Amino acid sequence: MLLVIVIATALLLATIVVHGAAVMLLYNCGARPLGNAGNLSPLSRLGWSYFFVLGFVVAHLIEIMIWALAYRLTGELQDLEEAIYFSAITFATIGYGDVTLVGKWRLASALEGVNGILLFGWTTAFLFKVSAVLWFGQATTDDS
Repeated sequence: MLLVIVIATALLLATIVVHGAAVMLLYNCGARPLGNAGNLSPLSRLGWSYFFVLGFVVAHLIEIMIWALAYRLTGELQDLEEAIYFSAITFATIGYGDVTLVGKWRLASALEGVNGILLFGWTTAFLFKVSAVLWFGQATTDDS
């Protein structure tokens, strides 16, 4: 059981690093338009909103794949499609129950659910701030 906790913690940390890199990359790409949001057309604002949302979708897909590959490589799930499906519904805390893990690996899936909640929360906070800047004229921290 200790090995499972160590592996799950490493996976959790890996996904946090991926998410942090995504936040930095997306912010660096969008810093200039965010700093000049008042001069953007509504269509440009929408385009930048799409950019940030799609960037986080890609980040979450990578994070889901990290967990899926771990389930597959440990032999817990027999094929990659099943591992991706299980990881996605676990990461999103949907948990249909049609695919489950057995024994000690159930703890890893619980940690994946916690991981998903945290990273979706981080995404939500970032998108909320971006939306406030793009659509409601709130200043970025650089402007304050």
